[in-house]
Amino acid sequence: MNIWEWIEKLTQALQRLNSRITVIESVLFDDKINSDTPKSQHIGKIIDVSEWQGVIDWNKVIADDVTLSIIRVQHGSAHQDLKYMENLQKCISAGGKYAVYAYFAATSTSDAQQEARDFYNRTQKVVAGKQQPIFYAIDVESIEMSGDVTQMRAGVEAYMSQLNALGVPDNKIVLYIANHLYDKFNLNVARPGAIWIPSYGQNDGTLANSLKPTHPYDLHQFTSKGSVKGISGNVDMSAEPSEKFKELIFSA
Repeated sequence: MNIWEWIEKLTQALQRLNSRITVIESVLFDDKINSDTPKSQHIGKIIDVSEWQGVIDWNKVIADDVTLSIIRVQHGSAHQDLKYMENLQKCISAGGKYAVYAYFAATSTSDAQQEARDFYNRTQKVVAGKQQPIFYAIDVESIEMSGDVTQMRAGVEAYMSQLNALGVPDNKIVLYIANHLYDKFNLNVARPGAIWIPSYGQNDGTLANSLKPTHPYDLHQFTSKGSVKGISGNVDMSAEPSEKFKELIFSA
C-alpha cells in the first residue's frame, strides 16, 4: 500500500467515524432539545362575528388561514344573537377554533349575574358535550350599570364571579375594553386571562394603518373593515396576540 492509498483509507475511516458521532449526538442531545423546546405556532387571522355578518361559509373561513373565530352569543340578556347557534355549530363542524363573547349591558350587579348565566347557558345549549370555547369574552365598551360609571367595576366583577360559579375560571375569561373608556371603567384588569382592546386609526382593514391601544393589551382589534373568504362584507379583525393570549389559543 502506497502513501496515497493509506491516506485515502484513513480519510474514509474518519468520515465514517464522523457520521457515527453525528448520530450519537442526535440521540443524546437533539431529541431532548426538540422535546423540551416549544415549537413556534402559526397565528393566522383572528376575527369576531355576529348576526351582522349574515350567513357565513365556515369551511371557506377556516380555509382562509383563520386561527380563531370569536362568536357573539348575546347583547345583554335581552338580545340573543340571531346567528350564534348556527355560527357555533358550523364553526365546530368546519374544524375551527372558537371563543364566545357577550356585550355587557347590565343595570346592576344582580343583572350582571343574570347576564353571565344567560351567556353560559346559551353557549352550552349548543356546545355541551362538544368542543368547548377557548374563552368567554365580556364586551365592555359602553357605560352601563344604569349610567353610573363608578359601578362598572362592581358589575364586571359580579359577572366574572358568576361565570366562575358556573365552572369558567378567570384564566378562561377575556375582557374586551373600550380604549377611550379604559380609565373611567377602572376594571380589575389583573383578574382575567387576557385583555382585548379595539383601536382602529384609519380603519381601512390593515394593521399598518391602525393605531395601537394606549393601554396594555393581549390582543388588538385593529379594524372593523377586515375581509375574509366565506364572509360577505366587512368583519372585525384582531392581531398582535401576546404570549399569554397565544397560550389561550394553543392550550385548548
